[in-house]
Amino acid sequence: MTNRLKRRVSRRPRSSSSSRAKKIILAGFALVIFVIGTRTIGSVSDDKGRQFVHLRGGSNNKNKNLVWVHSDSQAFNERSLAAQATHLIVVAGHSVLISGDVENAARDDSVWWLYDYQRNRGLPQAIVSHIQAGIKLALEDEKSLLVFSGGETRSQTGPETEGGSYFRVADALHLWHGRDVFSDSGTDTTKEFSTVRARTATEEYATDSFENLLFSICRFREVTGAYPTKISVVSFSFKQQRFETLHAGALQWASNRFHYVGVDPPASTGFNLEESTKGERQNSLIPFQTDPYGCHTDILQQKRKERNPYQRTAPYPLTCPEMKELLSWCGPDFISRSQVPWVAI
Repeated sequence: MTNRLKRRVSRRPRSSSSSRAKKIILAGFALVIFVIGTRTIGSVSDDKGRQFVHLRGGSNNKNKNLVWVHSDSQAFNERSLAAQATHLIVVAGHSVLISGDVENAARDDSVWWLYDYQRNRGLPQAIVSHIQAGIKLALEDEKSLLVFSGGETRSQTGPETEGGSYFRVADALHLWHGRDVFSDSGTDTTKEFSTVRARTATEEYATDSFENLLFSICRFREVTGAYPTKISVVSFSFKQQRFETLHAGALQWASNRFHYVGVDPPASTGFNLEESTKGERQNSLIPFQTDPYGCHTDILQQKRKERNPYQRTAPYPLTCPEMKELLSWCGPDFISRSQVPWVAI
């Protein structure tokens, strides 16, 4: 046997060994990837045997305030509680989640998709405060339906809705019983029993405040089969004038059956009420004064276009046929009272 042939023969086992080593390394790498993946989507059992599904982010440490849904979570419309509602509570959305660290949604800008002008302005604190305020109102009235309203408004985030994001935050931070995540008094103000989760729905098409109100009324009709006798809206304090005088007025909704709750973050977060009020007046209040249905002015039309990047069409003319005329009304004059379905309420 020649020396060259001997060298070839001697190399074969070494090549086979190298191949096996590579396969072992790749298999180990795949296992590591799998383990990491199960940290973000998986399930565990608690000491009561309940199955918890970990939806997003963080670790599977069940002692943390992560996004969990367990086997005995309160189901929507349990015991027909939502269907029996007469009071509509609307929480108007302002952003969508972009992070799995939802337990930090009350303080961390990076959890939310924010425009440059919204950063370092207390938006996380404002959003969670709005959610808490809506839940507080719902706790006070067992005949209420809470609606988190807001559509797929950010093209960069994928089809995530504002309404769905708010619901997930309420779950993640355990807010349904009235917990205040900002309280440092040590006093427990939560209720032992709450039906709010069973009475909470989302509205996922609205692109501005007027649509938050209009579309949420239809969501109420979809759930209950009737229109509300009372409406409460939760948003920033600087939007109160617009909601009370323009949006409710454009819907011919009686002022004595409309309640507004304005909630702002503290100035220590970077929130500037004076600056926000000025921007509200210039970019929303004045345009809606001449165009109450948002159909004609460039600034309002452009906002709706930008906030509907996925070209969604709301189904409400089909599901709320009594509102069909109102849903297509463009003004500039207010629609007459005889043309809205709640005139006799």
